[in-house]
Amino acid sequence: MGQKTALGSLLKSIGNSGQGKVVAGWGAVPVMAFVGVLLLVFLVILLQIYNQSLLLQGFSVDWNGVN
Repeated sequence: MGQKTALGSLLKSIGNSGQGKVVAGWGAVPVMAFVGVLLLVFLVILLQIYNQSLLLQGFSVDWNGVN
């Protein structure tokens, strides 16, 4: 059997406190939606740079710069 420590008791109390419980309402959906929109915008910008529909000065997308 292992030793009981104060840190272990603290982690156990905060780790299992909400197990099996469902919070009514939207919860973290707005935060995750915001993060998803930011990821989508980032990926669209990368795609536009790759397709050269968004041009950046001094930045080329060809393989000539790779050695």
